[in-house]
Amino acid sequence: MDYFAIVSFDVAESAEARAKAVEEHRARLTELDAEGRLLTAGPLPRTDAYGRVTEGFQGSIIIAQFESLEQARAWAQVDPYNAQGVYMETNVYPYKKVFG
Repeated sequence: MDYFAIVSFDVAESAEARAKAVEEHRARLTELDAEGRLLTAGPLPRTDAYGRVTEGFQGSIIIAQFESLEQARAWAQVDPYNAQGVYMETNVYPYKKVFG
């Protein structure tokens, strides 16, 4: 298995939709972690034009092991945040773990 980085960006005003899907979203991450496939995951805090952290989130990053790029994309596509309209865009990239 190889690592892949799943980088997603939220729509504007995503807080309500995130709240609706957060438990299901985290359950999927917990499953990856239990399988020993999750390297890291977390939200990207929203920032203002000056780079200061403000309230809310602008996206998420998940780095986990999958059999292929296609499998990682398929997993990302059915994320509950997609179903709730949280994400406006999701990209999946191969990731090479060097440190940690």
